[in-house]
Amino acid sequence: MSGLKVWVSRAMLAAIVAITAGQVSADVIKEIKERGALRIGVAEGPPYQFPDPVSGEWVGMNIDLANEAAKIMGVKLEIVPATWATLVTGLEVGQYDVIFANLFATPERAVSVAFTQPYDTYGFHVMVKSDSAITSLDQLNDPSVSFAGVAGTVEAQYPKELYPNAVVNEMVTDQAGVGFTAVISGQSTASFVDPGYMRILKAQNPDMAAQLRLLNGEDALLKPVSLSYAVQYDDQDLLGFLNVFIQDRRANDALVPLRNKWFDNMAAK
Repeated sequence: MSGLKVWVSRAMLAAIVAITAGQVSADVIKEIKERGALRIGVAEGPPYQFPDPVSGEWVGMNIDLANEAAKIMGVKLEIVPATWATLVTGLEVGQYDVIFANLFATPERAVSVAFTQPYDTYGFHVMVKSDSAITSLDQLNDPSVSFAGVAGTVEAQYPKELYPNAVVNEMVTDQAGVGFTAVISGQSTASFVDPGYMRILKAQNPDMAAQLRLLNGEDALLKPVSLSYAVQYDDQDLLGFLNVFIQDRRANDALVPLRNKWFDNMAAK
């Protein structure tokens, strides 16, 4: 009999916890609707999200998707610009509801935020100057090699993991593409670069691209990683909504064509 009482007590406790958790998580979407705006944190990462050079308005794949999500929720979209170094911190302190950017879902970041299912996947080339004596990835783990990377990004983190004997020159800047100029100018030996950025560079600035050489092709990208959105851990209702939203767009084959459209638009400008 006592065992039955314990079981009932545990069941009641579990039910209370579940109901309480549901009430807490439901408040997030309720708050967004009452506010009338879905606040998203962004950092410049063309063509996923970036300020249009003419209008100054934020555009890109993730801005399109964020507008769709806000429309479904019946609210307007409010964009809160941040930097890559402060993007996760801004979410933690409540400056916005969700990070809607090409954020790499890494285990280290997952300690601080809850990631959605991936909406895209990317890996990295390593680029060196075209006349560099380095011809293979095996030569990079050396104290004479330096990597360029913006502070707070995986371009600065991954070289430390894969090539611990090399030096990482961490740069504090909001400017995209500083890795290109750092390698070409000789300030750094190498830099990580994703295929999309390389594709844009070749189309927009072939002379600049000609000064660079890739050590690995798209069939051998380093550190393949998921691109996901992120919310606070307590915001499980918002996380659930975003996961269903991503699943729906993926099932309808909307994500890859949208990404390619923005890459092609960016490359053509």
